[in-house]
Amino acid sequence: MLVDLVSTRTSDGVLLHGALTVPERVRGSLLGVHGAWGNFYGTPVAQFLADAPVRGIAALSMNGRGHDLGSLGDGERCIGFLRDLFEQAPLDLEAAARLLQDRGIGRFVSVAHSYGSHRTTYWQAQPGSLRAAGVVLLSPAPELQAAASVFVDGAAEHHLARAAAAVAAGHPERLIVLSSGAPVPMVAEAMTVLSTWGPDTEADSRRHVGTLEVPVLVVVGAREPAAYRRRAEETAAAALDGELVVVDDDHYYRRHRAELSTLVLDWIDRRELLGPTTPLGYDAD
Repeated sequence: MLVDLVSTRTSDGVLLHGALTVPERVRGSLLGVHGAWGNFYGTPVAQFLADAPVRGIAALSMNGRGHDLGSLGDGERCIGFLRDLFEQAPLDLEAAARLLQDRGIGRFVSVAHSYGSHRTTYWQAQPGSLRAAGVVLLSPAPELQAAASVFVDGAAEHHLARAAAAVAAGHPERLIVLSSGAPVPMVAEAMTVLSTWGPDTEADSRRHVGTLEVPVLVVVGAREPAAYRRRAEETAAAALDGELVVVDDDHYYRRHRAELSTLVLDWIDRRELLGPTTPLGYDAD
């Protein structure tokens, strides 16, 4: 099995890093998409880097431009979730899919976690995007208001109004602190706050999953808050060909990542989403 640290640039010039594992004979790939504040190595989808090649499936876990809160050290501009704009997600995911295509692995299933579920369904709904053979959504994130008790100090509408006022005043870069005591630092630029959680946001997998003409698997943890379980149910119901599976775990699947990986890979095989194994460099599709 080949293991590579890889990088690619988006069409608008953003450098993305990730990891790619490729078996000797390959029948397709998984494209892993992390969630908010996530990255290619800490997300639950990173488990597939080890497990997918055993089934003859390559696995790519790739950073989006909104990974972590931002990073330095590679000479590139710092973006991170602090400055992420949801509408740019297709640029990142298209670049990742083209990396696979350039490696001769054109057929793929997208596996996304949490906020990455919105990125993936929005990308796949765009005309002209490289098409996944199937989509797996792990714990699609609910709207901010539904999780406000965990992530926001005070009313979510108050922070959204502050962000809208900053943008209207010509200061889209103004930092908005939604909470200093939440499990993750809830701080982002005003434009990012509106793009991610505002009233006109496209970050809603329920809105886009119904346009996907491929099988969709939605997984949620039984130990997740009710808002997350409800969002998973709604997303699966909105899909044209959707399936919902509940597992006994939390939002990050920390107790059963290997079992989660097996569940997803078994679903891919059962639905025959990827082809027979072929030598590296040739994609039967």
